[in-house]
Amino acid sequence: MLKFNNDLVLGAIFDMDGTMFDTERLRFQTLKQASLELTGVEFSESYLINCLGLSAQSAHRLAQEEYDENIPYAEIRKRADELELESVRKYGVPIKKGLVQVLERLRKSGLRMAVATSSRRAIAEEYLINANVYKFFDVLVCGDEVEQGKPHPEIFMRAAQKLNLKTSECLMFEDSENGVTSAYDAGGITMLFKDIKTPNENMLSKAHYYYECMYDCLLELDPFTAHLEMPKVQEAFPQTLNQLTVGIHGFGAIGGGYLAQILSHWDGYTRPKKIYASTRNPLYRSAVNAFGTYCIRYGQLSYDERIENMEVIDAENIQQMQDMYTQSSLVAICLPEKAIAEEAKTIAQGLYARHIAHDEKAIEPLTLLIILNKVGAKQLLIQHLSQALEDLAGQDVADQIMRHHYFCDTVVNRMVSKLTDQNLYRQLRIKYNIFKQFQLDEVEADDQIEIEDATRLNPEQERQATLYVEDMRRNFHPSHILQSMDLILFNAESDMPIYVENNSPLLEKMRQMILVDDIDEIQLIKNRLWNGVHAMLAWKAVSSGHQTIGVALADPQVKQFMKVLLTEVQSGLTQSIAHHAQDLSRLTQSFIDSCEHAYKDPSARVARDPLRKLSVNERVLGSLKTNLQYELNTCHLEQGIVLGMVYAVQVEGLSTEQVTEYIQIQFAKMFIALRGERQTEIQRIEQDVINAFQHAIQHDLKPKNAANNSSKSVKQEQIAQFV
Repeated sequence: MLKFNNDLVLGAIFDMDGTMFDTERLRFQTLKQASLELTGVEFSESYLINCLGLSAQSAHRLAQEEYDENIPYAEIRKRADELELESVRKYGVPIKKGLVQVLERLRKSGLRMAVATSSRRAIAEEYLINANVYKFFDVLVCGDEVEQGKPHPEIFMRAAQKLNLKTSECLMFEDSENGVTSAYDAGGITMLFKDIKTPNENMLSKAHYYYECMYDCLLELDPFTAHLEMPKVQEAFPQTLNQLTVGIHGFGAIGGGYLAQILSHWDGYTRPKKIYASTRNPLYRSAVNAFGTYCIRYGQLSYDERIENMEVIDAENIQQMQDMYTQSSLVAICLPEKAIAEEAKTIAQGLYARHIAHDEKAIEPLTLLIILNKVGAKQLLIQHLSQALEDLAGQDVADQIMRHHYFCDTVVNRMVSKLTDQNLYRQLRIKYNIFKQFQLDEVEADDQIEIEDATRLNPEQERQATLYVEDMRRNFHPSHILQSMDLILFNAESDMPIYVENNSPLLEKMRQMILVDDIDEIQLIKNRLWNGVHAMLAWKAVSSGHQTIGVALADPQVKQFMKVLLTEVQSGLTQSIAHHAQDLSRLTQSFIDSCEHAYKDPSARVARDPLRKLSVNERVLGSLKTNLQYELNTCHLEQGIVLGMVYAVQVEGLSTEQVTEYIQIQFAKMFIALRGERQTEIQRIEQDVINAFQHAIQHDLKPKNAANNSSKSVKQEQIAQFV
């Protein structure tokens, strides 16, 4: 049952040609060709338009009046059917955009559904099955099964009767004058769509609702259909594919391990027919494309989630990248901050190609999700993208393109890690050996050498991996044993939501998106509470010899360090953005849960690039400054800063002088931003941090002997204790 505006609706009855399928134009072509072949005279456009919605008998009588009493109309129609079927079987049924979304919403609202078409049953069934929409309908009433065709109401009345409903309880979808007259006279709730023929006054007078396209109908239906809640991790993706294509610019941990899942859940009713994702990693690209699928592993649930309908493209192939931007309705930009300046040129080329490919006035706005894990990510991207577009197409066109599309900042609420090339290589080798054994071929035993995941593939491994993929791809078929062996590419935690700036109508029904107007504040929470604490936790884990975050948290000292850091950071955020107290509590607990199960999350991955994370106003020093402003404790934040400085020297190979100078510059910037006593305090903290850092580097201190230097202040001893 559906409460649609003021009507209680129990059923929906659809015309087929011109309403669900864009077949009227195809039908015109085939009838013209068939009439020319059999009579030497091509049916005119005006005659064909007048036939819209007529039964075969009525169209025959009209042809006799228009052309000849003895015109072989049955033979012409039969030949047109043959030509049309040839086209449909070769190219598929041209479905009206938005149709499957409408069908899914009506079906999941509990409506009984029927087709009422003037086409013969044999044709109607083939088209409905070809388009994969036959499953939506309970009843099919065809033109060769009624005494009187449209505009007589018989066909709609019979469809409603078969559904055991009153016609007044049914939405009736039509596109032609004869069709809407038939539905109106039957007593249904008429839904008229524009097709080839622009509706005249008579058609509009009989339409309860009129739409330019199916998407307009979808927008009106949306408020009356259920908004599905956040999915569970193990909840299946929607079975029905819509007609949308989406893209992921950056098939990395977040792109392939999180955004692909969000796009696959879509609105819970349907999901995109195609997901493009770009990468420069040829092994990942060839492996995913060979099997047409890959998996995300949720270790804490022992669950592997399969991603399908994805094509991984070459990030260095500009034609493929332009095609992704031209064809997609949404593109998620999942890139590291340092890549934005260069990748903005590729994004600009994609948007410009889209601008050229479409009529400038009718170009569909593209929704761009900015997944950058940084406060102010949107401004950074727009700055580089605007300049790249101006260099490419000039100021006026650049401004036009930037105004036309939707740019939406985001905050990711999940930890994801990508498996290394070595791990993927081992999976391919195992699958290949099973594959060869399945073929009953003799396989020489491969040397079983343990290889560290951190190492890259050597040339021989790269060659061998390519052979594995190519051989399996050539011989792969759906029933193959390889179907039961999923290729795992990413490890992910189970947090589902993503916070997204409420700046695009396309996002309103997305199941996993929490739309917010104040995305900057959510970014601030994520940056300080997750990113900052995560970095300091990783530096501590590495200094304690733990390879992954999950393993590190089995160490009581590391776990306690995380807890006290969270307390300090949360106290500052509570003072500065108190209205987000609920988000703070939720994200804090989510962070703890994620870290405790992050056994596949390398500490080194999280710890990398420490100086960038120690810049002023960023994830660590930003929290320090906030706590100073509100006169809150900063002891463990200071310890975290020292850990990051030590990591920069001992792991990333920077000199003590470089790190010291960098931190002094950052503290100097913070000094300027503070006032009065806070300036004195920041000077003291700066000196304590530098002293503790230099002491740690000089003595290569371990926790047990960090307190031996009696000349250091108590706070310096506390800082050194954590190195």
